Amino acid sequence: MHSQIKVKSRIKDYSVNFVNLNEIYKLIGEDYHLAVVDKNVAHCFPKFGLGDLIVIDTNEDLKSWRGLEKIFDKFAEKKVNTQTKLVVIGGGVLQDAVGFCASVYCRGIEYYLVPTTLLSQIDSCVGGKTSINYGSRKNILGTFYPPCEILICEEWLDGLSREDFCSGLGELFKFDLLRNRIQFSSINNILDNKKTLSEDIYESLLYKVHFLEIDEFDKKERKFLNFGHTFGHALEITSKYKLSHGYAVIIGCMIALNISKTMFSYNESDYQISLELAKKILGNTVSVEKSWFDYESLMECVMSDKKNTGCVNMVLIKNGQPIVQKIEDYSIIDKALKEVYESI
Repeated sequence: MHSQIKVKSRIKDYSVNFVNLNEIYKLIGEDYHLAVVDKNVAHCFPKFGLGDLIVIDTNEDLKSWRGLEKIFDKFAEKKVNTQTKLVVIGGGVLQDAVGFCASVYCRGIEYYLVPTTLLSQIDSCVGGKTSINYGSRKNILGTFYPPCEILICEEWLDGLSREDFCSGLGELFKFDLLRNRIQFSSINNILDNKKTLSEDIYESLLYKVHFLEIDEFDKKERKFLNFGHTFGHALEITSKYKLSHGYAVIIGCMIALNISKTMFSYNESDYQISLELAKKILGNTVSVEKSWFDYESLMECVMSDKKNTGCVNMVLIKNGQPIVQKIEDYSIIDKALKEVYESI
């Protein structure tokens, strides 16, 4: 079992702890603790006789005003108040939506995060961000509101579908590229053998925490973690969320690498290794559609993104290090979209 990761925050310090299921069940049984559980994992609970749960049917629509109303209705029904401590058990979507609700309900109630997907364990559980979508704009409304504690339990991963598991590798793929270690990526081994997974979760969280502690509110260095997300988020929208977040990030990373190759002569060998790895992950469960890569549609999404400043700014790789780069020649983007689609 890995040691604790402590996260320093100007709002409230918190920790990441690696635990087993029994420790999570014990937490739920404590006074004033109320579990909010993704419907997909709720079936794990009856045999423990835990009884009082809020079970949420989780999909992207949950991150909307309509979705929030359902959560607030459940809070009112369960008489949630300032003494309540929520235990949020699910993936990134549930974390985002319930975390947002926790940050504003009764002007803020405490919550714990129990991420149950690889994507949420390896990345989204840390950082203190909550977010929901508004109209066609993804994650445009949100707060910085850290949990009391994050509990990582690998046992949840055993129940993931192949698609969800492979999608979770998207953020690890991103981290390997940011750390300039794609040649040494363990993703190939993970696809065949999950035994190395705990080390990758731990190291990825440590890497992200480094950026959180020097730029908690996303003003400078933390922006590097958006690598692959500029067009990743846009592809989620143009695919009408048929493309999951992790898969979209993988393709978004390849688009960013392609542009890095054009602008900064990104290493061709590393590019080919990245491409083959991306194809291997995507090839497990997803097939992309050409319509998702429509230049005009994607650019409309990118230009309306919350991080947009009137031009396209992307995280690219230059000399093995991430940088935030303004893109002035949009023909480079058009070329990258076409080449990445054709290659994957």
